[in-house]
Amino acid sequence: MSFGLATASWKACSFFAQSVTAETADSTESTSAGEVAVEAAEVVEMGPTEIALSILSILILLAFATSLSRWIRLLYRGYRPFGEKAFVPVRARHLPFWSVIHFVVFIGALIFSSSLLQGAFQFAGWIERPTITDTVEPTDSSPAPVVDSDSPQDVVDEEDEADSGDVNPLETESDNVETATVDPSEAAPAEALSVPQLALSSLGMLSATLITLLILCLNHRHAISRIGLIPQSGDVGLGFRSALMILPPTMLIMTLVSIMQEYSHPVLDALQPDEADVGPDYGVFALLFFTTALVTPVVEEFWIRGLLQGGLQRLADWRRSIARESLDAATTLNETPGNEFAFGVEDAEVPAGEAAPIATAPVALNADANDWTPTAIWPVFAASLVFALLHWGQGLAPIPLFFLSLGLGYLYRQTGSLIPPIIVHFVLNGLTMVMTLIEMSRA
Repeated sequence: MSFGLATASWKACSFFAQSVTAETADSTESTSAGEVAVEAAEVVEMGPTEIALSILSILILLAFATSLSRWIRLLYRGYRPFGEKAFVPVRARHLPFWSVIHFVVFIGALIFSSSLLQGAFQFAGWIERPTITDTVEPTDSSPAPVVDSDSPQDVVDEEDEADSGDVNPLETESDNVETATVDPSEAAPAEALSVPQLALSSLGMLSATLITLLILCLNHRHAISRIGLIPQSGDVGLGFRSALMILPPTMLIMTLVSIMQEYSHPVLDALQPDEADVGPDYGVFALLFFTTALVTPVVEEFWIRGLLQGGLQRLADWRRSIARESLDAATTLNETPGNEFAFGVEDAEVPAGEAAPIATAPVALNADANDWTPTAIWPVFAASLVFALLHWGQGLAPIPLFFLSLGLGYLYRQTGSLIPPIIVHFVLNGLTMVMTLIEMSRA
């Protein structure tokens, strides 16, 4: 449910475009003292919504400039995504104990919880039960009888009937049937999601998150901290700094994409009032802000970044870790001094005809060791692709959301914490909700 990349940037740019256009028009006309006074009065009468929108627009433009300058500075100093001088230093941590199967478990829990909640909402009357739509009876497809062409006398008789005003009831009924026929291509568009339906979706995702967390905790007692839901020192600040670096470039991409195709999202459609002259419903806004800016970032980052990307990272690095452990064990055996075998096995006389014993060391991956660091990079791209496809149907939004997900996945790969991606996600959705509310109040 990520959204708002186009909305926030487009509103900021359009607000300043209107201001520049107004200033240009004013400069080309000669203004009298009375017109200057009227314009000054209009400036004084600027409402709080216009002030708030202008302040947010200025902050967004400053964020664009700051982000661009910091990117140039980091690249000039030799910082790169990975390596010794990485943008975000990689943290040593525990190897993920979960797998991609838990990602599938989350989907099953989501279907189960959403079905139960949908039944509860329908029983309470908050959402309507699905009704069977009336189907149009098919017309008789039997071939019409072959009739000879009308004779000239029949044509004259039909003209006389038309002149006399006589109407054939069968012809009238057939005309009505043809008029009532609706072209399938001109069918009414699908209705937007209602506020209860959006709340149902968020509650279903939150319930699936709790169920999956319970399953993970049954497998490991430190599951919540291992997956990265407990903040560590510096995670909150890193999240806000990363939002300043990730969101402006992604918003720029979304603005360019939205020029080709208009962006739409069911949450933004639900915020629109039913009547044009009615202001926004603040109760609906508070509910949608809670579900969109608070619940959605936690759920989606846990689902995509934690379960999917973490499971793929384990799959990609597990065999490499085993190979590294095997190499270390073989090196230890080769460096054993004298004729003594490793693990305290001393050299002994070997009877004739028998093979000498070979010293071996058990090779096992210690999942509880906290010195593991990720090596593979492709899990970030795979999880980002899934994240973009989940937003299919929102125009061209999957294109910038893929790049947004790359930044969020990079943060999780380097830190092993979900807090920085959650904060970036929260800033994006929260900023969009606030700017949408201000724009609706202004209108």
